[in-house]
Amino acid sequence: MSGRKIAVIGAGLAGLSCAARLSAAGHTVAVLDKGRSVGGRMATRREEACSWDHGAQYFTRRDPAFVALVERAAAAGHAARWMPRWPGGEQESSELWVGTPGQSALPRFLATGLDVRAGTRIVALRRERSTWVLEDDRAGRHGPFDFLVSAVPAPQAAALAAGHSTLAPKIAAVPMAPCWAVLVAFDRPLAIPLDADWQDDAVLPWIARNGSKPQRRGLEAWVLHASAAWSREHLEDPPANVRDRLLDAFAGRLGVAGLPPMSAAAAHRWRHARVEAPLGEPFLVDAAAGIGFCGDWCLDARVEAAYLSGDGLGAHLAASLERA
Repeated sequence: MSGRKIAVIGAGLAGLSCAARLSAAGHTVAVLDKGRSVGGRMATRREEACSWDHGAQYFTRRDPAFVALVERAAAAGHAARWMPRWPGGEQESSELWVGTPGQSALPRFLATGLDVRAGTRIVALRRERSTWVLEDDRAGRHGPFDFLVSAVPAPQAAALAAGHSTLAPKIAAVPMAPCWAVLVAFDRPLAIPLDADWQDDAVLPWIARNGSKPQRRGLEAWVLHASAAWSREHLEDPPANVRDRLLDAFAGRLGVAGLPPMSAAAAHRWRHARVEAPLGEPFLVDAAAGIGFCGDWCLDARVEAAYLSGDGLGAHLAASLERA
């Protein structure tokens, strides 16, 4: 069997793990993503004086395959344990991991050697005979490809599949919740004895001192995540309004009348942040249409689930294409 040409749409952990598996099997793989770099929700925003992990805050590891990946990344300096202080000064006892020096380091490590085409927003799919041709938003043409993999959030995957695969309605039924994030940097450290806190709060369940993570330097940077319900209610609000509302909630959480001077503050909207009811299958394949689907929405709302979904689909396709 000669290697096939395969396109993967989405350069998050699912897409990269699928692409890495297929590339290792001898296929020619192109990974296309609308973002400026790889990672998806494993994102790090950097400014001159600090950085923020404004998407996934940490990851855990259970499956041997993901444990092995994290060990390799850690040995190369791209991952480390995070041991934040929780309210009351308690130290984290479970294994929480982060990319180093930013959360995006893990997907960048996984992307090593792959053909990644960042800044490429695919807007149309077209079947030409038995191959796929993709068109981006600048009228660029990509392909032809023998097989297509969708590794984007379920609502986006359903939109891609519409008119091309009978799996589209099944994917569209997977609900995902939004999340507004606020990234803030203060001119001086906050004198509070905690680095992270999660509460069942209607507005602001998660706060984290980004500088408490390994290899983070610079100003006192914090990440605030709004609840799914609040984010959904305020999904189309102006970012500046969201920023101010969540900073007020942060001050209330800390029990202070006002926050110290800020050197930076911004809001970022994750429209499809977290799967609410996973599909319950590791991946989907429509062999007749020549398209497969993977992502955390298939299995669970964890970083590891995204990796396992993509890696599982890649292994499945490598085996089936070998038999073809």
